[in-house]
Amino acid sequence: MMASYTTKLKSFFLSFSIILLCSAVAVAQSADSQEPDFNAFQQQLKKDYFSVGALLQTIGDYQHERSAGYNGFLVGNARLQVYGEFDQGFGYQLQTNFTSSAALLDAAAYYRFSDGFQVKTGVFKSPFSYEYLTGAAAIDFVNRSTAVSQLAPKRQIGVQLSGQTTDGILHYSVGAFNGNGFGINRNNDSHLLYVGRLEARFDTDRQHSDDQITFGVNASRETKRRSGFIGGIRGDQTLLGTDVRITQSNLFLAGEFIYSWLDADSQADQYNPFGYHATAGYHVTPKTQLLARWDYFTSDELPGSVNTESILAGINIFPTSVSEIQLNYIIPTEQSIEYSQVLVNFQISI
Repeated sequence: MMASYTTKLKSFFLSFSIILLCSAVAVAQSADSQEPDFNAFQQQLKKDYFSVGALLQTIGDYQHERSAGYNGFLVGNARLQVYGEFDQGFGYQLQTNFTSSAALLDAAAYYRFSDGFQVKTGVFKSPFSYEYLTGAAAIDFVNRSTAVSQLAPKRQIGVQLSGQTTDGILHYSVGAFNGNGFGINRNNDSHLLYVGRLEARFDTDRQHSDDQITFGVNASRETKRRSGFIGGIRGDQTLLGTDVRITQSNLFLAGEFIYSWLDADSQADQYNPFGYHATAGYHVTPKTQLLARWDYFTSDELPGSVNTESILAGINIFPTSVSEIQLNYIIPTEQSIEYSQVLVNFQISI
């Protein structure tokens, strides 16, 4: 009983100290909102034909009781990218992450015939899931939801067609990909991954461009005979997903659901892993945002996979246009409070 009380007290004081530090940084920075260095950087290195970007993240991870891993620190991302678009709609993106053994993240070239039709080739994010398509520097919490991390098709090598209607409301993306990521830089069987996304965006207030409702549906179909899906299962998988995000002034509400039909080659059983999240956030000040999330995923008893359900509380501090501090407190609903996790992310994104 005493040990449990001490654990709660330690977690409380750790979280409170970090919040206090973040708040102090935000207050100190709010006194001077001018950012001449950032403005000069944009003028020099943010051109239509050539732009430079970078993302540096350091993450602290603490749990009093752990079922996996260790307490400590890690470099979440050390990314560098160049991108741009030249005359007549020809463009490119090259992005690397120095923390990964396969350092290349994106290597894509595209041709924009018009706003309604674009062809893209190379390695890049397959068009599935609003949260996954959101850049690492802009996601709400330190990590993406469990369902997206476990089920979304991720980055792939292939070709994609995309575009939007003339009024900018409907956006579509469809693609064919190898389906085995980028590791060996070629397909490892003769089957392809097919992915599609249809998204609708509705402005709710013309005076505030950020006030918007975004609704998307996603689908993918793939056969794997060599590398496996989640749990190492080989066979056929169909994924369906839907997501929504509503932003109104300082408040946003978001949710996503992904369901899988996975038919294994080695047995007649069909697995149906699925998951979802429900998220809310509110800017209490222009530089401080509070968040809450319910995160759920079930593996349907796939080998080597676990079911998870947790409640997340978060605070995001934005001292400047390029900096952010994120604090997440993760409470597992099916384990004791000792297994709660504290994540802290400090990042610079340009």
